[in-house]
Formats: sequence, structure tokens, C-alpha cells
Amino acid sequence: MKIFNLIFPLFLIISCGSPNTDNKSEVNQKSNLSEQIIEEFTLEAIGNTMQDMKYSLENISVSSGNKVIINLINKGSDPAMIHNILIINFGSRKEVAMESVEAGQNLEFIPNNKNVIAASKLAYPGDSVKLEFNAPEPGNYEFVCTYPGHAEMMRGYFFVN
Repeated sequence: MKIFNLIFPLFLIISCGSPNTDNKSEVNQKSNLSEQIIEEFTLEAIGNTMQDMKYSLENISVSSGNKVIINLINKGSDPAMIHNILIINFGSRKEVAMESVEAGQNLEFIPNNKNVIAASKLAYPGDSVKLEFNAPEPGNYEFVCTYPGHAEMMRGYFFVN
């Protein structure tokens, strides 16, 4: 009986603590990350003149936090029809476009500006580039081509719900 009185409380103490409970939350967090929703779009840059160039979409809508993939296909054939796509804060298009000229071609006409949320590489005529990023906080944003002279015509709205 004395042995039972010593062993039983010891058994209760050992069985109450379990270091494995933390491992389950780590596994759940990892599996939740792998289940991120992906929203994929194809955006064509069309036109072979400054007057005709534009994106095939005027608006893109996504949900905050989702992974966004934009496949930019440059349908142009004229050597001057080089394009990219930047997702920027609403109302910053002119500022970002001016700074992109200063950034130059070596930086893909992507300025170091706090208003730039995501940016693709340049797509030369007939080429495609892929832009991948996580959608920002809900709000209204813009997308724009920052190749010199293109920002006025090649732009659209990026809505995050």
C-alpha cells in the first residue's frame, strides 16, 4: 500500500505534463501557410504605338493576404514597346513614373519609392514576365507601366478587398 501511495501521485504528475502540445500548433501553422489562396491573372500589353498601347485589363480585384500572380505578356512587336507592371499606392502614379526614369533601365525602371508595393522585370516585345506577391491591406491601388512615357496610357486599378 505504501508503494501505491508513492507511485500513484508520481504517475499523475508525469501524465499531466506533455511537451508535445506545442508541436501540434507548429504543424497547424505550417499547414495553414501552405493552404494560401492563389489568385492568378493574365495581363497583356497590347499595341505598337504610343497612342495604341494599353493593358488588356483596366481593373484587377483580389483579397487581402492572398498570393497574387500576374503573368504579363507583351504582345507588341515594335522595339520601343517594352513594358513592366508595378503595383503602387493610389495617387502616386506621377511621382513613381518620374522617379522610374531616374532609376533607369539597369533597375528595370523600378524606383526605390515607398509607394511601390510590387514590381515586375521588363517584358520585351514578344516576351512574358511573372509578378508574384502577397496582396496588401484592403484598399484601392493602381497598376502602371513605368517604362518612360508609358505611365499615362498603361495603367489600371488594383482593388484589394
